[in-house]
Amino acid sequence: MILIDRQGGAAWNMGDALTGTDYVGRLESRISARTGKSAVAVCSSDAALHTALKLCGVRDGDYVFVPTYTFYSDIATVSHAGGVPVFVDCDPMTRCVSAAALETAFVWSKLQNKPPRAVVVSDAFGSVADYDTLLPLCKANGVPLIELACDAFGGEYNGKACGACGDYGVISMVKRVDGGGAVLVLNADERSQAEEFTRGKYTAGENHDYKMHNVIAALDCAKLDAAKKITERAKANLAALVKASGAVVEPVTGDAATYALVKAAKHKKTLEKYGFEVKTPPPVHTMRQYATRTFFEHEPGFCAACSFGEYCFVSMDISAFKRRQLVRLLHAYESKP
Repeated sequence: MILIDRQGGAAWNMGDALTGTDYVGRLESRISARTGKSAVAVCSSDAALHTALKLCGVRDGDYVFVPTYTFYSDIATVSHAGGVPVFVDCDPMTRCVSAAALETAFVWSKLQNKPPRAVVVSDAFGSVADYDTLLPLCKANGVPLIELACDAFGGEYNGKACGACGDYGVISMVKRVDGGGAVLVLNADERSQAEEFTRGKYTAGENHDYKMHNVIAALDCAKLDAAKKITERAKANLAALVKASGAVVEPVTGDAATYALVKAAKHKKTLEKYGFEVKTPPPVHTMRQYATRTFFEHEPGFCAACSFGEYCFVSMDISAFKRRQLVRLLHAYESKP
């Protein structure tokens, strides 16, 4: 990462951090300014999610509504926190949590007289959820919403920074800006609780050594300067790809543009051979360890997440040269009988 730091900012910051300059505080201040909320830097996105779940009051056996179209470690973190994951389908347009499926899940939990402690919504692979619908639905049921903005950092939803759309936000510094660790976004009055839980201070309750290392925070501070440029380039790449190829599906909400959804899953190996970062995530509820968990479809008899089996995600943080190469590949795939 330092090798491509042509101005030397990251290297300078990291060296400065070793002398004692507080870059953790600087990073938290910059994320707070970006999101308009308080921020606590931690060692990983899983640590940030774990902390958010505890702030929501999740205890052993509590239901936590989770997306099925996400990275499986998010669900493992819910289980680690003691929560029982209840899977919610995605919306075929946003590719994020389906409001229809979420509403059905709320009705189901009420019939059991066991409401969820939290709802986890992922900005899945750079698509951004419809928070104007999801957040009021959660508030009407008195349940906090945790936004996983790991793949959407740098994007916005209706003028609000990704990571600040829910009651809590998880921002990964790894996936978009090539840094390290993560930041938990939360209300200022809960900051002391989050610090107590994450920073290994002795208390009568549970606590963890989740604090971000100062050198990693220094790297992140330097990388933040490139966040806007990376996001704008990704948006431009996606717009050009959508215009050039009918195989690409454009998200309908948000502007994070981290990955393009491309109807070329069976060509994954070829795409990777040409240097593209490709993801083919299965719906998590179909994985063996979660196959017996409760799952709510977008519509009765229709699993939206399962309908994306022919598609793959291709990273949009690519050069113009690679973009042209990708367009040629996609046109070749489309022309095959």
